[in-house]
Amino acid sequence: MQVFISVEEARSLILDTLSVQETTQLALEESMGRTLAVDIESREAIPPFNNSGMDGYAVLSQDFETIPVTLEVLDEIPAGAVSEIVVKPGTCSKIMTGAPMPAGADSVAPVEWVIEDNKTHVSFGKAPVFGRNVRKAGQDVKAGEIVINRGKTVTPPVVGMLATLGYARVDVVTPPTVAVIATGDELIAPGESLTPGKIRNSSGYALCSQVLACGGKVLPPLLARDNKESIRRTVEQALAADVLVFAGGVSVGDYDLVKNVLDDMGMEMLFWKVRQRPGKPLAYGILQGKPVFGLPGNPVSSAICFDQYVRPAIYSMLGKGELLRPPVKAHLSRDTPKVKGLHFFARGIGFYDESNRLCVHDTGPQGSNLYSSMVKANCIIHLEEEWEEASAGTEVNIEWITW
Repeated sequence: MQVFISVEEARSLILDTLSVQETTQLALEESMGRTLAVDIESREAIPPFNNSGMDGYAVLSQDFETIPVTLEVLDEIPAGAVSEIVVKPGTCSKIMTGAPMPAGADSVAPVEWVIEDNKTHVSFGKAPVFGRNVRKAGQDVKAGEIVINRGKTVTPPVVGMLATLGYARVDVVTPPTVAVIATGDELIAPGESLTPGKIRNSSGYALCSQVLACGGKVLPPLLARDNKESIRRTVEQALAADVLVFAGGVSVGDYDLVKNVLDDMGMEMLFWKVRQRPGKPLAYGILQGKPVFGLPGNPVSSAICFDQYVRPAIYSMLGKGELLRPPVKAHLSRDTPKVKGLHFFARGIGFYDESNRLCVHDTGPQGSNLYSSMVKANCIIHLEEEWEEASAGTEVNIEWITW
């Protein structure tokens, strides 16, 4: 077991133990929010035929050398219909948006350009250039093109594109099921009244929501009391999941018994403690082939550790291409507390100043028990391990909190 390692070493050790989940096939209407298991290839050109970009008249642009011009109306083409009539010089076809262009026509004159219309003939006061208002076949997508890469989340636009491409069913990655286990004799349910010495189980419920927010499935929140029998019993229940996440019980106190129980049950502990704040007493191991995260019990520590380690792990199991949020450069607008030798994950508020420069400041006091700092934050500020201080004006990396 490695002890007191860097943030990068911890992430690497975790990700090296994981593999992508199995694939399943869902109806398109059930696929929202899931992760694509395969590349999506276009089976045909989109659009599949040249069509009108607006309501108007399919015309030959060469007929508009002089304005105004009057053309004979041959027919009318609604969307969904196909005209067999060829547009020749001196003629046109009335056409609706999306309808296939008739043979011969090379442009569409919008209906707004009409200055006289007696049904059989129509006069125009403006001239279209060649190709005006015509949507060419394959303009959006070419046949055989990879349109969406595997590992992408199915969003509403992805659903729309899949429908356009004719995918009634889609291959997606089965999301991992996560068991969240809060520990402590002091914990009560959110709906219970507080009594002396008790606190509500915020971490258990918050972590379950974080699982859902990153695309995993979650068991109902589990609660283990501060004794080995309760912890073992809860772990046995949790092993129905693919991933186990503990909130509390992994530090060095007399009642931090989770590590001992997991050791007794045969878990291979890969590391304990990371050079970071909050969340230094983070633990990770493998039990019966399943990843086990031991997060600190303080709610901010558990939330940050989940975000920085469990979320990328779930993304990896989903086969996503990007596991970490892209860093964005910003400047500290005020001094921010920092201790050398620890990577700080400060909860921050990013904003643009009067010169349109991206700036950031922390949310205020950063104690690991102050969960309001998570609610106020729109980003996480990364203060590097080797820094002795983080003074106003320092350029830092931030990551926007996507929830």
